Amino acid sequence: MYMLTNPWLRYAWGSVDLLPALLHQRPDGRPVAEIWMGAHAALPSSIEIGDREVGLDEFVEGSPDEALGAEVARQTGAHLPFMLKFLAAGQPLSLQVHPTRPQAEEGYRREDAAGIPLNDPARNYRDREHKPEMLYALTPFDMMCGFRPVEVISELLKGLHVPDLDPIVGHLDASDPAEALRSALTALLTAEPTVQQHVTAAVVASALAHRDERPEYSLVVELAESFPHDIGIVASLFLNVLRVEPGESVFIGPGMIHSYIRGLGLELMATSNNVLRAGLTAKHVDAPEMLRLVSFASGEPERLRPAPSGGATVFTPPVTDFALWAYLPAGPDDFGTRVSLIPPASGARIAVCCAGHCTLTCGDQRLVLQPGQSAFLPDADGAIEMTTTGTVAVAYAP
Repeated sequence: MYMLTNPWLRYAWGSVDLLPALLHQRPDGRPVAEIWMGAHAALPSSIEIGDREVGLDEFVEGSPDEALGAEVARQTGAHLPFMLKFLAAGQPLSLQVHPTRPQAEEGYRREDAAGIPLNDPARNYRDREHKPEMLYALTPFDMMCGFRPVEVISELLKGLHVPDLDPIVGHLDASDPAEALRSALTALLTAEPTVQQHVTAAVVASALAHRDERPEYSLVVELAESFPHDIGIVASLFLNVLRVEPGESVFIGPGMIHSYIRGLGLELMATSNNVLRAGLTAKHVDAPEMLRLVSFASGEPERLRPAPSGGATVFTPPVTDFALWAYLPAGPDDFGTRVSLIPPASGARIAVCCAGHCTLTCGDQRLVLQPGQSAFLPDADGAIEMTTTGTVAVAYAP
């Protein structure tokens, strides 16, 4: 077992207090958006081996059978197939989508051939991997995700009484719902910048006047406070708005358009940092490429059904890259519970303490995790026992 040292990311959309509260630290006034736990080459966690600090990616590549198990190492090519993050949203994230593996491979090769450096802000594909992901809520977590039914979108746009939206509403009248969504969103996101700014200003003004009639317009006003003149404000009306309660989880597959609004959670995903953006951000935006990847089907993200597992729950999304084992105390008297981290008793795992503290035991070795701390549990360690007074999650490849 190895204690992890993890990189922090202080993006502008991060929360100034959610992660400090979890870590029992005093906020310093700066946003903390993410803490990465994993072996992504761009920002790997590190472990100590003897008196040497080693990147987790280097350890996995150098000792794949020990870290992953021989079978997983053979299948993945000495590659940890998942990464875990604390994600703390203090304001909305970009309107975004993630690629499938073939799309990522093609995009990576295309940008390499074009000579775009990996660290160039205009680079879309920073690795060759797909990026399915799941969000496990630690606080009430609000998000936009997936398309509303076409008729609902049309009704919301018409209710604003903005003449410049009439062409967009016209696209939504197409007989095929997927084509209606595609043509309407494409027309909106690829319009000339001056047209986008004019439409956005009119929509925000109307939403401010009508938000008491339709609560859906309140989010438009909120987004305008952070991203004035951004066409993503108008695009937000295309998306479902939902809340994930603590202990619940949703799965977001490649191609599903989404934006996190606020809340603290664990995000578990394939080891990738490929993000295509089309609005609500100061980062690089590539609307045509994002639109090429979007799945134009109405519907909300899949809410993962928890399966009981020895006093805990397991969330298994429809991918082979990752799953999540989570233990939450059933009540104030449910402390000091001793359980085995099963599933799984083998394979690479990352355990993270989210509240209280926990002790991990493997033979004669013991690690104590405080809130926010995490550990890498290699395949070679086998079954791990845990004693906890709080909330613990374990990411693994099923």
